[in-house]
Amino acid sequence: MNTETKRYNVIIRDQEYNIISDELEEHVKKAAVLVDELMRSLDPDSTFIDQHKLAVLSALQMASQLLQAEEQLALCKEREDALVTWTKDQVAAL
Repeated sequence: MNTETKRYNVIIRDQEYNIISDELEEHVKKAAVLVDELMRSLDPDSTFIDQHKLAVLSALQMASQLLQAEEQLALCKEREDALVTWTKDQVAAL
């Protein structure tokens, strides 16, 4: 995270948004692309009339993906801790 806030313009579903963020421009643009791609995948023909509902569905999808990533990270951390413990035990046994 950068300490300086900046203003960025991004386009999501053909609409321009002004974003103020302390993240780097590349990060903000990548996030906007992910949101755009997800919203287009949920509504590929642009037939979803209620944009608010589409935004909520997109947020739920991203929240689900975040939770899955957090669960995988926790599992990796548990495995890492077990490996560190096993390695210390093996070294102590030498």
